[in-house]
Amino acid sequence: MTPQDGDFPPAQLLHDQILHEGRAAPRKQARIASFADRYHEWREHASLTLSGLDLAPDLARDIGSRRWLRGVATLVGLSAVALSGWPGFSPVEAAPAMQIDEDARDEFRSQMIMPLALGGDSGRRMGATLAVIPLANAPERPRIEMVATLTPGDGFDRMLRRAGVSEVEAERIAGMVGQAMPLEDIAPGTQVDITLGRRLADGQPRPLDALSFRARFDLQIAVERRNGELFLDPRPILVDTTPLRIRGDVGSSLYRSARAAGAPAKSVQQFLRVLSNELDLDREISSTDTFDLIVDYKRAATGEVEAGDVLYAAIYRNGEPRRRMMRWGREGRYYEASGVGEERQGLMAPVPGAITSRYGMRRHPILGIRRMHAGLDFRASHGTPIYAVTDGRVNFAGRNGSYGNYVKLDHAGNLATGYAHMSRIAVNRGQQVRRGQVIGYVGSTGLSTGPHLHYEMYRGGQKVDPASVRFVTRAQLEGRELEEFRAQLASLQRVEPGAALVDLAPDPDASEEPVREIDRLENRQKVR
Repeated sequence: MTPQDGDFPPAQLLHDQILHEGRAAPRKQARIASFADRYHEWREHASLTLSGLDLAPDLARDIGSRRWLRGVATLVGLSAVALSGWPGFSPVEAAPAMQIDEDARDEFRSQMIMPLALGGDSGRRMGATLAVIPLANAPERPRIEMVATLTPGDGFDRMLRRAGVSEVEAERIAGMVGQAMPLEDIAPGTQVDITLGRRLADGQPRPLDALSFRARFDLQIAVERRNGELFLDPRPILVDTTPLRIRGDVGSSLYRSARAAGAPAKSVQQFLRVLSNELDLDREISSTDTFDLIVDYKRAATGEVEAGDVLYAAIYRNGEPRRRMMRWGREGRYYEASGVGEERQGLMAPVPGAITSRYGMRRHPILGIRRMHAGLDFRASHGTPIYAVTDGRVNFAGRNGSYGNYVKLDHAGNLATGYAHMSRIAVNRGQQVRRGQVIGYVGSTGLSTGPHLHYEMYRGGQKVDPASVRFVTRAQLEGRELEEFRAQLASLQRVEPGAALVDLAPDPDASEEPVREIDRLENRQKVR
């Protein structure tokens, strides 16, 4: 018979095969069962068995029954097991007592706190007892050495009186020092070494034994007492004024190259400012160019050095000068080698901040009405310095209504600038100011919502948009002044690079005197 699609006959198994499969299956399952499974089965079986024993029934029910008695037996058994672990009452053994000698006892007493009523005899320094006899007078040191500092606006005699010098002696010493140099020329911050001697009588000030200070870079002044009399001893210091000239390749950074060549940081910054008015330092100077820098430089025989202003700044390319600038005149303006003054294109920013409001009509932030904003507002924090945008003269400096603290500068070409809302004014009316000079500090005085600078510009007395005006300042030397300028330029050109760095010969007139240890440690060369 042929099976049809999907129609299959049932499977035919022998009797032996059926028995074999039936016996093998349980053995295979037993081998496969794990220890965890067997433990779980044993735990369930034990739990069921113990729950059937009912060893801990409720003792509040069926009192006196067999079930209740079985629960009491369980309670007694567990209590007996707990009492078997009860600790004993034998004494606890401790460390043996330490043997304390007299030194150890005194050490312990020094760390005790004893009441004053019992004499306060605790601590390393015990309170005085009746066995202590007070002295009639405490002995004083025979000499006192100190350092006094001359503060701004202070007088030399007042400084001495604060140090303990008598009024009569302070005035006398100030008069003696005034014979060597004007007292007003002594710079604030000058430190004066003072030595006071033994008092002549109780209640009197100590007499001055010695006084010494650096009055100027080239002058040391000393006052000494000899045989009861004060003598002035001015000690001139040998000073070499050879300018410091440094030349080198621009390299990857003009600032870093000049610093690596030994130029002081302040001088390099001034050098860059001078050249930035004449050249674009990012585009017009290459790494192969040569910089030439001459700085006003002083060296004292005592080892100190002092760097001043930049006297000469130049950039060379292939041996030919691209720009040469020299400082000239009382105003310290820089001129080209031809005698033409530095060119200053446009106005410098009065503060290093972004413009937040420009010239034109706007809604006033405080009054809430539309009105003309006749200036520029610069964002700046409180106390930021405000700079003059160019040379000029102070026309007004003071309080000015809604402007608050206000400064107005008059410039060439019938132009003027105004600076409002200052926190503090740094110039006076009638004063001449230079481009970049600090004239005040940012504030929020007057009608202002917060710290900022309101900057205005006037042409012929009328307010104009400050962004529309550019200044060009240039000067030309002529006649005798031009000849002197060229002679000074030729003199600077003869200065050899590094000549000011040669060791200076010691001053033969300088006397060797002992100094304090702190002076020896701090006696380093400083560039100020």
